Amino acid sequence: MNLRVAGVPEPYNLPWHLAMEKRRFAQAGIKLHWHEVHEGTGRMCQMLRDGELDMAVLVTEGAQRDILNGGPHRIVGGFVESALPWGVHVPAGSGLQADNLKGIPYAISRLGSGSHIMAMLHAERQGWRPAERDLEVVHNMAGAAERMQEGSPVIFLWEHYVTQRYVDAGIMRCVDVVRAPWPGFVITARNDFAQQHAGAIELAMSVLRSEAEALKDGPHTVELVMQNAGFSEELAHVWLRNVRWKVAPLEAGALDELTETLRTLRLVEGRNGQAPADPGSRG
Repeated sequence: MNLRVAGVPEPYNLPWHLAMEKRRFAQAGIKLHWHEVHEGTGRMCQMLRDGELDMAVLVTEGAQRDILNGGPHRIVGGFVESALPWGVHVPAGSGLQADNLKGIPYAISRLGSGSHIMAMLHAERQGWRPAERDLEVVHNMAGAAERMQEGSPVIFLWEHYVTQRYVDAGIMRCVDVVRAPWPGFVITARNDFAQQHAGAIELAMSVLRSEAEALKDGPHTVELVMQNAGFSEELAHVWLRNVRWKVAPLEAGALDELTETLRTLRLVEGRNGQAPADPGSRG
């Protein structure tokens, strides 16, 4: 059974990589093709829509938004139960601080990505709502780093620990961390694939579940994270203290607050079925 799966190049996907290295999927009769997507959830949602993938590991807010907006995929299970720490980054040499970011444009990987949705949530908490002209598509972390060095003010939200290398390099400065009250990552599958291959999905999830559970208390977990993410030993310890893998169906109502937040931010269709409105204007 061939299975095309994608995820971001971050240590959260370590259980997938370990299961592949140990040939756990192959032993279960699954020929897994892993695609590493640097552009993040927005790009993977498009790949699901285009039929390039069967399953994907997505940040929860991006997955839910795309599904609510008609994406042809569904959440088949949770993956990272803990909330993601979204670092709020600004150019290292700027004078920007957490309390004076209202009206500053955001760098995002692409529309519909986690960096886009969390930027809108962050701006809402700052008291304004960015319009499309306030969102600069930079594709990935490297693109954000290039944008940070152009000189003009910009904000970039991405996973706090993964971006640490750009902070250490003096390119970005983290002025705040935003955590949302919903799971960090979920696993989705294309609707047609899920209907035709429910058994294969459950088998793959079972393999992944076993690997994730073994990783929690494994004697070499810190070293594995260091190798996978390029973290220092200290950073790997801190990151692991904040991560909870749970490969299981989501509990009822787990995404209710997220759905309401997406509607409040006007990022999905309203209850009256109308298309999403313009992202808004400066407040």
